[in-house]
Amino acid sequence: MLTVFRGNRAEHLAELLAAQLLLTPPGPLETVQVVVNTWPTSRWLGEQLAVGLGGIAANIRYPFPGSQLRQIVNGVLGENGADQDPWRASQLVWPVLEMLPQLVEQPEAASLKHWLSRYPQHGSNLELAQWQLGRSIADALDDLALYRPELLAAWWCGEDGPPLPPEQEWQRLLVGRLRERLGVKPFGLQVLEAIAQLQIKAPPAGSLPDPLRLFGLSSLAPIQVQLLQALSVHTNVDLYLLTPCRDLWQRCTSRRQLLSDAIALQQPLDGDWLLQAPGLEARFGRLGGEFQQLLEGSGESLQGQWQEKDLFVAPASSHRGQGPAPLLHQLQQQLADPAAQPLLQRAPADSSMEFHRCPGPLRQVQVVRDRILQLLAADPTLQPRDVLVMTPQVDGLAPLVAAVFGDQEATGVALNWRLTDRSQQSEASLSRSLLELLRLAGERLTASALETLLESPALQGHFQLSGVEMAALHPLLQQGGFHWGLDGEERGGLGSGSLSWVIDRLLLGLVLPCDPGLAPAATAPLASGESIELLGRWLHLLTRLRHWLVELRRPRSCLAWNTCLRALLSDLFGDGDQAGGSGQDWELPLVLAAIDDWQQAAAGCNLELAAPVVAAVLDERLAADSGRFGHRSGALTISALEPMRAIPHRVIVLMGLDANAYPRQSKRPGFHLLEQQRHLGDPNPADQDRYVLLEALLSARDHLLVTWSSRDPRSGEELPPATPVRQWLEWLQGQLPCGGSELVISHPANPLDRANFQTSGERPPGSCDERLLKARLLLDQPRQQSGAPQPPRSLAASEPPSAPPAQPSDAYGDLRDWLLAPQASWLAELGLRPREWADSLDDLEPLSLDERGRALLLRQALESTRDAGLDEPAGWLARHRGQGLLPPQAAGELEASGLSQRWRSLHASLEALGPERRQLALWQNCQQELQWRGSSVLVLHTARPRNRHRLELWLALLLAAAADQGPLDGVLVARGAKDFGVQLRLQAPQVYSARAELMRLLELRQQWRQSCWPVPPETGWALLDKGEARAIETWEGGFQRRGERLDPEQALCFGSELSGAALLASGELAARAEELLGPLRERLI
Repeated sequence: MLTVFRGNRAEHLAELLAAQLLLTPPGPLETVQVVVNTWPTSRWLGEQLAVGLGGIAANIRYPFPGSQLRQIVNGVLGENGADQDPWRASQLVWPVLEMLPQLVEQPEAASLKHWLSRYPQHGSNLELAQWQLGRSIADALDDLALYRPELLAAWWCGEDGPPLPPEQEWQRLLVGRLRERLGVKPFGLQVLEAIAQLQIKAPPAGSLPDPLRLFGLSSLAPIQVQLLQALSVHTNVDLYLLTPCRDLWQRCTSRRQLLSDAIALQQPLDGDWLLQAPGLEARFGRLGGEFQQLLEGSGESLQGQWQEKDLFVAPASSHRGQGPAPLLHQLQQQLADPAAQPLLQRAPADSSMEFHRCPGPLRQVQVVRDRILQLLAADPTLQPRDVLVMTPQVDGLAPLVAAVFGDQEATGVALNWRLTDRSQQSEASLSRSLLELLRLAGERLTASALETLLESPALQGHFQLSGVEMAALHPLLQQGGFHWGLDGEERGGLGSGSLSWVIDRLLLGLVLPCDPGLAPAATAPLASGESIELLGRWLHLLTRLRHWLVELRRPRSCLAWNTCLRALLSDLFGDGDQAGGSGQDWELPLVLAAIDDWQQAAAGCNLELAAPVVAAVLDERLAADSGRFGHRSGALTISALEPMRAIPHRVIVLMGLDANAYPRQSKRPGFHLLEQQRHLGDPNPADQDRYVLLEALLSARDHLLVTWSSRDPRSGEELPPATPVRQWLEWLQGQLPCGGSELVISHPANPLDRANFQTSGERPPGSCDERLLKARLLLDQPRQQSGAPQPPRSLAASEPPSAPPAQPSDAYGDLRDWLLAPQASWLAELGLRPREWADSLDDLEPLSLDERGRALLLRQALESTRDAGLDEPAGWLARHRGQGLLPPQAAGELEASGLSQRWRSLHASLEALGPERRQLALWQNCQQELQWRGSSVLVLHTARPRNRHRLELWLALLLAAAADQGPLDGVLVARGAKDFGVQLRLQAPQVYSARAELMRLLELRQQWRQSCWPVPPETGWALLDKGEARAIETWEGGFQRRGERLDPEQALCFGSELSGAALLASGELAARAEELLGPLRERLI
């Protein structure tokens, strides 16, 4: 007999199952089997049975439907089932791949041949494109065996079956060849054979479980349902079905009358049912509706008895408080019994159902956390284990979840939470690193890709490198010239710029000096500046990676890959004991098991696989075990949609239901026959995701929250909710007398917005973040004191520190640093370094040097003692040979030509000033070695001059005059519009005037030591030299001109949003600029 126990409460179905086990207890040694659809369901059901059975539930197994029904079919047919079904997609792909070259040569497979022609194949090697096609074909045949067994049976018998489009005929041809090779029927055909036998005779004794229990299934393939119906003739089949209502598939009262024959009963639920059915079950319930229609209506194999038993609860009827029952309970009751709850009503303070529009993923996670904390605070009986958060974006939101839920200091609450269902590769270090290494072997190696690979804790632990030490390696490699390419072969014969070339440079740097022009084999020594011990660990890691990348780029057979990967794992990650030191000891057995599974599946396959194919195979194998653990940990659970969708919780949050992520869309290829015509019970990811809404609605006991991102995080563009969420809201708005607008809560984009900390009607404040609240109160302080809106105070206007800083040992150097960059000097004394950012790595070599790079090479040449021949391009090419500083080939020759021209111009300008000399200038506690040309103090800059260079020249000239060295003037030689020349000349002051001015500057420096100098350097000079209009333009910027307010120091001190007019409004800037720069301007010649 087939008995369907239907109910809208999973815990009541579990209580019924426990009661039946008590009434008809199994034997002492008998193993009870209950078929479930997910691992978390088995954990939850075990807990519920333990409660119902007196505290212990032992010797109970929870197989999945596929494995249990396969075991039953083998028992009915009297066969010993193989450990692995050769028709499963993961097994079938290997014979398909071996047959593919001959298959595409057939006329029927012209479409496949045309597709493969777009991806050239290197010899007989299996590339990633061929693997992806073979895997798609195997998936299609696997689905065909389960959802179109009659068609596959016709092909198996050599018949044509229903007509196919000409471009699809190759599938029938391929099935015939697979039959000859495998010799085993697909599972769907075995099920048809088992059904036929069950209709004729009883199965062998002991081959069937009695009863066969299935709990919480929301769908099965039609052939599996037919098998259950056939089994019900010979054994009891008990199906515990969670459903929103008694007649989900025929909720429209006329549907039973329309479906009057067996053919009609096999029709899928289409758009007509959606138009005629009245409620949410039509919008979201097609998956469950078709499953129930299969159970009740498709009865060619049904020969036994059928009965239904209902356990439906009316949650709204048990409400005893004032006002209407919670909206969540009303909706659950309306689904179960529309007559008992014809109209929906919402009380003003009802929070049982909420829809949150959140501006971006970060704000969405913050809103979910804060709302959960509020619910926990409002109900002392509510525990974190009673809260479930489900999202279709587990991997995408995982970093935000860790940052927000793990920030205990923000809320002052230690919230116990657990994130599950992440793919093993996203959580693990060793397996992720292995997959990245295999993918890199099939791609161009770049600096950023190497950086990602070396972030692996497993690699760092095995090579005894800390995260800081590893982070210091990448700038060194970039400085050495590495941008892309493993070696010269990958770079088309050009070795410079590759990883191997930089490794050789580091090795040469251990034994050779870094002299210009010294470059054996076009490889210049590179000094790391680190200890030999650290450099040795770096080189050990890099050389082993280089070795294995070379090895992985060679295609191999599956058996050879087994040997290669095991050697790689041992070399790069160590054995279990070494890996255990870095906390990765649990990963290695899983990776080795995945390799073993692959070897068993591909046994006998002689194809040679490229490394990206191996990565795809292992990725699939490693992902198969994700999601087994962590769901019932006693903590707040954050999981994917599928595993815990029907497990009851007091609070359920559906997070991340964005239009671009939910519901999932089918990704089947065009040749997949399930895409040609839809049949009853065909799988559809979108239907599965829609049914989650119904199951979540049934499983929520007190609160159901739905959130989505309403704004694009980059552009700020308004985003709609997912289509099912929008349909739900529209339906609720039509059902509620008030229109349902109060169900949707919109949150401000700014977490510091004042509305986040204020109540809105009956709703509590939107934020529980104490740190953000303190920041908001600090921002509001000026408004509260003055009563008028005021902008936040800039850092430059803040109060000076109470403790005076220590006096500098080098007075002249301290004064020079302050004159050249007063804001940066002040920030440095406060311990602030706004330019302390992480430079991104460049994966492409520049085709030309920028002005800063040209100026640097010129300055290095000036400081070097070997500057002969630099007036010709060949001299520059020889000087920087093998260093990677110049662009490669012709681009480098062009740069060398430009540098030689600048060098000649610079030397001509310097020679015109007179002979060079250096002299120490000393006055009181100020001393500095100054550069002279003839009788002029010289400041040399290899790029265009700025205000800081004027001040540097002025200070040097003052020191030379104060030391009574008798300078005639001071000159600034820098690059002009075209060539180098004297860009500034200052008249030297008298000795007493220089000493007085130098003393005044020292006093000014001391006066402003604890406060920010209120004059931005470039803006101040522009104000004195050109007036207010030019000063405003210098500060704000203009066409192709970057404003000074965007400099990190100025932005931190004054604010990047401060206008030029506001900066000049007080008049202090003009007065201070005149105070500092006025004497300099008077000495201009």
